[in-house]
Amino acid sequence: MRIAWDEAKRQEVLRRRHIDFAVLHEVLSLPYVEGQRSEEPEQYWIIGFGQGRLLTFIVEYRQNTVGDYLWVVTAWHATRQEQHTYEHETR
Repeated sequence: MRIAWDEAKRQEVLRRRHIDFAVLHEVLSLPYVEGQRSEEPEQYWIIGFGQGRLLTFIVEYRQNTVGDYLWVVTAWHATRQEQHTYEHETR
């Protein structure tokens, strides 16, 4: 699936949290867990490993004339609760 983001937001998260949105490709190629974060706007969380770290991404599923894609909203290092969720769901 294609992945897109706002470049200014990517640079901010890269600077503040040292996470590159482009790592989401790696996260999706390994075991990961996903769930709905909110209904309005409809957003999902994805927890998985990227660059050797457990990360959480917030994404939206979007569509344009080319087709479906994931829009990255933000990302952070997984919290203890998110680590527990990942461990529980990937057993």
